[in-house]
Amino acid sequence: MGLHRATLGRRGMVALAATGALIVGGGAAAMVGTGSAEPLLPVPAPVVGTTHVLPDLAPFAQTDDDPKGGTVGVDDDLTPPAPPLGGDAALRLETPDGDGKAAIAKAEDSALGEWIATAAYSAYQNAADNADQFPSMQLVIDYDPDSSAGFSTLTYEPIYNAGDSRTPNAWHRYEAGMGRWCSTRAIPGVIDESQRSCSNGGTKLLSEFVAAQPGIRVTGLVINQGRGNPGLDAGVDLVSTPTTTYDFELTKPAGPEMPGNPCEEPTTPPAHPGDDHGNGDDHPQGGDNGNSGHPEGGDNGHEKPDNGGHEPSHGDEHPQPDNGGHEQPGDGGHEPPHCPGS
Repeated sequence: MGLHRATLGRRGMVALAATGALIVGGGAAAMVGTGSAEPLLPVPAPVVGTTHVLPDLAPFAQTDDDPKGGTVGVDDDLTPPAPPLGGDAALRLETPDGDGKAAIAKAEDSALGEWIATAAYSAYQNAADNADQFPSMQLVIDYDPDSSAGFSTLTYEPIYNAGDSRTPNAWHRYEAGMGRWCSTRAIPGVIDESQRSCSNGGTKLLSEFVAAQPGIRVTGLVINQGRGNPGLDAGVDLVSTPTTTYDFELTKPAGPEMPGNPCEEPTTPPAHPGDDHGNGDDHPQGGDNGNSGHPEGGDNGHEKPDNGGHEPSHGDEHPQPDNGGHEQPGDGGHEPPHCPGS
């Protein structure tokens, strides 16, 4: 059926009701597995259900960063078009050159600890100038909710996780919540200034961030294919969070209504990742970021950026929306509420 693109910005759109939850042993199931391309099996996890995301991308929105040629859409052109149990389509991210950026985001409000057992996504590399690069999952966080000083973005990339497969033209499941993450900013007790953006051992488990800052909150979710990824044509699907798994589809599959908020509008994207927020945004070009320059997993021998000029300016760190259109928890299977004006 081809590619359907949407650039949402801050336009209001009616979001989708969460549908099609997979129930295992009385609880919803998340799609998890290893970093290999083996078929994925459902296992119990604290996830409400499945939310189908159509080509309008709601409840996500494309980030406000100038894409400079990067594109975001939903299509069924990959082979296969989606991961196992992922339906008939997927999110498609394309960055034709090193200046391109392709990312979608939505507001969140949850404790970081809730993401350890739930954060996961499936990814596919269709083409790439750098064979090691795949889209990343990012969590915009506030590690000091009582002040304005706690903003940072945590990034999960397969390249920094030794067990993650990166074979092209195959779907891989990344259990991000159990993996290693980088931070764009220093975080007291876990990331110092020399470790920003994956430098000098700056890949940490989410449990390490929580241990250092027990009050740390997630304020946004970003699916990102950042600058520094020339020629990367990739797919993402089955993005799992503490409250739902997002399944990207061209049309809403038939099935009963499941927990969710049909009146939800897409949120204003959270503070955008910026040029140094992982997934190749701050990777050097050419041989420094080529196949031979990336050892398998971790950050051993991986050349790190000096981050000069890449940290977003203070003005780029947009405050989070006041829960306007914020993703709401499921309603336990009750009849969806009557939407105002409907």
